Amino acid sequence: MIVAARNNSKLSMAGLAGVLAGVLLAAGCTSGGGSGTDGQAPGSSAAPAAPAQPLKVELVTTAKVPPGGPSPKRAAKQAEPGLERFLDRYLTVAFVNAAGGEAGWDGLIGLFDKPVRASARKQLDALSLGADASKVSAIRPSRASARAVVLYGEQRPQAATVRLAFDGTADTAKGSGQVHLRSVLQLLATGDSWRIAAFDSRTGPPK
Repeated sequence: MIVAARNNSKLSMAGLAGVLAGVLLAAGCTSGGGSGTDGQAPGSSAAPAAPAQPLKVELVTTAKVPPGGPSPKRAAKQAEPGLERFLDRYLTVAFVNAAGGEAGWDGLIGLFDKPVRASARKQLDALSLGADASKVSAIRPSRASARAVVLYGEQRPQAATVRLAFDGTADTAKGSGQVHLRSVLQLLATGDSWRIAAFDSRTGPPK
């Protein structure tokens, strides 16, 4: 997953309304994929690593509300903190805390809805450091951004479509290389948090 063109899962994304409706009606629909690392980027182990920047997800949120519901601006503001916490948690367990390979993947898999957890576990390379985790000593985040569209019920969010991008640097015994994630996540609201009900995700160089 370090500077390797791989793990590309293709999902034909319908319009927002159709996608969210599909998520609500059939939360078990998933996509994604990937396996193994094609190679490791060259890097100089002699150069000192740059100081790690704290992980911070820059999130832009909009909302679609039913007639008589809250204003879209208010709804987006209401949903944003919980979404930001969820995405921060995702990137932390998928990349930052995954370095070294000792943490395992239960924390990441727990962020997925139960019907899709088996699929997510089979596609870890498209969702996270995956098989490369044991080769990586540290992840230094450089950019984490997301755009979310939240679908509201009467007063509360029900689902969301999130486009998530993450870029960072992976330090290994042989040097350092770039790490990238590009994902479209379909989320279902679960009380005070969220669960991933479907995904289209890849790692490798950004496109």
